[in-house]
Amino acid sequence: MKERKNTMKKISAKKVTVLLLLIAPAIWLIASCSSTPEKFSLSHYTADEWTALVNKTIPEQERAAKVKQLGLQLIELANSTTQDVEELSAKATMLNENYKATKEETQRLFSEFSETRKAAFAEYRDIIFAMRKEVSAEEWEKLTD
Repeated sequence: MKERKNTMKKISAKKVTVLLLLIAPAIWLIASCSSTPEKFSLSHYTADEWTALVNKTIPEQERAAKVKQLGLQLIELANSTTQDVEELSAKATMLNENYKATKEETQRLFSEFSETRKAAFAEYRDIIFAMRKEVSAEEWEKLTD
């Protein structure tokens, strides 16, 4: 039973990827329907789990330190993405409530959001490839399992 709990608690890069790719549109969809999304944050606990997994998987301290730092950057990026979506939601709700809001204002809002997210997704990609550069295929599999 204890083993199952540990397995369920383990976070992987794959899960972070799914989180980044799915949580932003999901929150936006909920927010656009005029409901208030629950505030989401990857916690200190998540960082602790990542650190423990890296320590268990990568024996060399120097490489482990680099991979841990990159993982923490991913967690921060996920939190930033959530914050950006919350801001978009608030602005979209204000536009929706304003009868005089124009199509151009709405388009500008979403264009600005899209540009911000492009930069974040490029950063995400760069972090993932930096991680892969530091680990072997076997280590990568363990980290993303």
